[in-house]
Amino acid sequence: MKQFPFSLKFSIPTILLIFGTVLVGAIVQRETVQSFRRVEKDVSDNARFAGDRLSGMLEYLYRRGDVEQAEVAISKMRNDVNLRLSVLYDEKNRVLLATRYELRDRALQNTPAANRELTFTQVRETLSGQILLSEDKRKIWAIYPVPLKMVPGELRPSRIGTLWLEYDLSLLKQRALKDALQRSLSAAVGLGIFCIAIWFFFEKTLTRRAAKLVAASHNFAKGELSIRAKIGGSDELAQIAKAFNQMAKRIQADTETLQASEIALKQANETLENRVRERTASLKEQKEKLEQTLQELQQAQAQLVQQEKMSSLGQLVAGIAHEINNPVNFIHGNITHTIEYAEDLLKLIELYRYHCRKYVPEIESKIEEIDLDFLSQDLSKILTSMKVGTERIRNIVLSLRTFSRMDESEFKTVDLHAGIDSTLLILQHRFRGNNKLRAIEIVKEYGMLPLVDCFAGQLNQVFMNILANGIEALEESRINPETDSPQIRIRTSVIDKGWVEIAIADNGMGIPESVQPQIFNPFFTTKPIGKGTGMGLAIAYQIVTERHSGKLRCCSTPGKGTELIIQIQIGKKSSKIEPFKSSTRMAKSWDDKLN
Repeated sequence: MKQFPFSLKFSIPTILLIFGTVLVGAIVQRETVQSFRRVEKDVSDNARFAGDRLSGMLEYLYRRGDVEQAEVAISKMRNDVNLRLSVLYDEKNRVLLATRYELRDRALQNTPAANRELTFTQVRETLSGQILLSEDKRKIWAIYPVPLKMVPGELRPSRIGTLWLEYDLSLLKQRALKDALQRSLSAAVGLGIFCIAIWFFFEKTLTRRAAKLVAASHNFAKGELSIRAKIGGSDELAQIAKAFNQMAKRIQADTETLQASEIALKQANETLENRVRERTASLKEQKEKLEQTLQELQQAQAQLVQQEKMSSLGQLVAGIAHEINNPVNFIHGNITHTIEYAEDLLKLIELYRYHCRKYVPEIESKIEEIDLDFLSQDLSKILTSMKVGTERIRNIVLSLRTFSRMDESEFKTVDLHAGIDSTLLILQHRFRGNNKLRAIEIVKEYGMLPLVDCFAGQLNQVFMNILANGIEALEESRINPETDSPQIRIRTSVIDKGWVEIAIADNGMGIPESVQPQIFNPFFTTKPIGKGTGMGLAIAYQIVTERHSGKLRCCSTPGKGTELIIQIQIGKKSSKIEPFKSSTRMAKSWDDKLN
């Protein structure tokens, strides 16, 4: 059986209230039904008596032919307050007499008894009256046969009329209902007093004592072990209280013993915990120192490897630039003279052809064979294109010299655009398209930047790392060559308070929001094993923030691209910033090598 959800304090009065309400309702219903039945019986008896008396009187008056007295008899029925209508119909169901004058001479169908035609027929055939109760029990109808005036020569009258009496029960039932309610109210008052007495009895003998026991158990459950249930008597509640007190006494004794044991155990545990805590703290401190040392060694190793790679790259680039620069300078220096000499020779040939017009077959054959006119025009174009080519090679060598300043350990005032352009030149081969990716478009939005005091080689390394990451992001994104164009946008500008800003953005797949806070952490990479060390952006961040006291931040939207923004001061004394240091010997200045 499920637990009763309410307390005795509320459940007993509720039950008594429900019981009293139901009982009062039953009493009211019973009294009302009985009163209505008495009213119906009394009115039925009255209707039967009135019907017998009036039908007999009308029969007597019609035999005598005294119609006026018959009308008087019908009219007197109005004195009965419960009689609503009295009507006398002839043998053809037409109204002869009625307490309501407007009904006279009407057919049965036009009177209140229209739906009782069959009953009228039965009454005339059986010559016995009927008492009927309406379906809503608000009306009683008395239908009696009335023999009318006999035709001469008849022993029994052949014309049988019908008397219709209609009684209204509404007023009588209202009075009966009022009387029933008064009797029910008296019974309800008595029943209420009885229920209150019962409730008071239960409140004193059960509810209050049970509440004391419940309160004692709750206080005991809260830890007040000295609490006892003070309930007198010898009934079941008193026995439960006695058992509760005995149980509480045993639990109190056991608890006191247990508490003493817990205190001793707690003291021992605290002593042991203090020893363990001290040892753990010592081990933790040693572990943190080892981890910090290991991380510093790993960072230093990665930085040294990266610097050594860039230094080696600088040496290689410097050597190549040096080897290329000398022959290129030789070619570029002589190509101008060659162009002048060729133009002089061509002019001389033209003069010979103009002044020596003698036809010489061998000379004419040779002129036709070499197509002298075409040769004169094409030679100048070839020499001019050679000059343009040597100038381009010189520009490439100059860019290599600018990029290769990795080992410079002092601040210099440089043009950042030159460093960016030299880095783009180094990475030019990676911008070309292939079967998986269209050629990467480089969009330059250079502002009017002043010369900036910085470590030029280190900033070139920053540009190299950021651009390389952008290229790899575009290669990994697999952009659809038919609809999207891979693009790297470089924007430079001067911002407030003497700062310059370099923003490098790509339209790759972007960086997930969950890893954006970690991209500048050392050794953090999202590339597969073997394809990245995780030090590129970490070194760039260190160069910008620590070596140049600048700012480097990332703005990335997944699915749209990534933008890295560099901010450094325009002018800063080199004494305040220490350059990178390497364990290996750096390459000499490219200016010394190339000059």
